[in-house]
Amino acid sequence: MAEQLEDDSLKGFFDILNKIPFFKSFSIQEKRELCLRSTNFVRYKPGQLIIREGDINSSFYILLAGSASVMKQSVEILYMDAGEFFGEMAFLGNTPRTSSVMAREPVVVLRIDQNLLGTLGCETREKIKDQCILKLIERVDKLTERLRVRMQ
Repeated sequence: MAEQLEDDSLKGFFDILNKIPFFKSFSIQEKRELCLRSTNFVRYKPGQLIIREGDINSSFYILLAGSASVMKQSVEILYMDAGEFFGEMAFLGNTPRTSSVMAREPVVVLRIDQNLLGTLGCETREKIKDQCILKLIERVDKLTERLRVRMQ
């Protein structure tokens, strides 16, 4: 079972947010605003599933500490370190999860869902969505390049 972090565990998360590229464009106030939402900081033990393929859940997650594996039909297809995020397809499209993500070591994530978004200021919400869109564009560009190389 995932463990929500206590308020006193969040003191260092402001510093962590400062180191994560996702939050580079966020103001100090916007980062503080996120840190005040303690129920959205969640810890997972090694081997715990963070998301399960096929589930319907519109949260996405930013990996703040630790590493995780992305799995498709129980086969690892990608390894992620702190700073990466996942689950944005279900978040943006309200679709079933296309893969599972499992903690490889102790992990801390920031879970972003519609409830959290509803409590944030407009600029903060837009920055979160902008980061998701930029990542999707990056992934499409990489996939397009791989396809181009294969077709040569």
